[in-house]
Amino acid sequence: MRKLLPGLLWDIGLPLVVYYAGRILGYDVLPALAAAAGAALVRVAVIAVVQRRLNGLAAFVGGTFAVLLVISLLTGDPRILLAKESVLSGAAGLLLLGSVLLGRPLVYSLARKANAAKPELLAEWDDRWRDQPTFRRHFTTLTAVFGTVLLADAIIRLILVYTLPVNTMANISPVMHVAALGILIAWSLWYRNHRRRALEQAGARSGHQRRHQH
Repeated sequence: MRKLLPGLLWDIGLPLVVYYAGRILGYDVLPALAAAAGAALVRVAVIAVVQRRLNGLAAFVGGTFAVLLVISLLTGDPRILLAKESVLSGAAGLLLLGSVLLGRPLVYSLARKANAAKPELLAEWDDRWRDQPTFRRHFTTLTAVFGTVLLADAIIRLILVYTLPVNTMANISPVMHVAALGILIAWSLWYRNHRRRALEQAGARSGHQRRHQH
């Protein structure tokens, strides 16, 4: 989570700064939103160049921005561009929940990729995944909660996009980003502490039983 947070803040903050800068300079909502989307596209491109490879997720995000930007400019409807957040959050939420249904939680796959340089740890994880239901349940729970929050954010955001004035929704959208991120961080911290206490209690009970057996 600590490694993920700076990237998320950039993803949220850069388009937000560009949008408000455009509004301060006197541009209408649609050009300001288009500039914000363009800034997000530039960020995706820079990341791709620096990493020297095209990340699948980055390509999806960039493609979504480009398509919705073109449609929004052609129709003159800024709501379409505002709806891009719902498309991205909803797709991510469905991907996470789908991986749970398939029995291979995406968070587990991402954690393995993050530790690809540690073959001994991965071998240990393979054993624990096969033999320990609690280990599998841990990653399944993380993936399910993250997917549910992102999907709920997408649905609520889409409803608000087409019921609130454009200016109001443009101002609320970044607040919703921060709120969703805050919920996920707060829940992750609570869950980590809850799981740690449960493991400590299980270890204490196991030690108590061994002492009685002797």
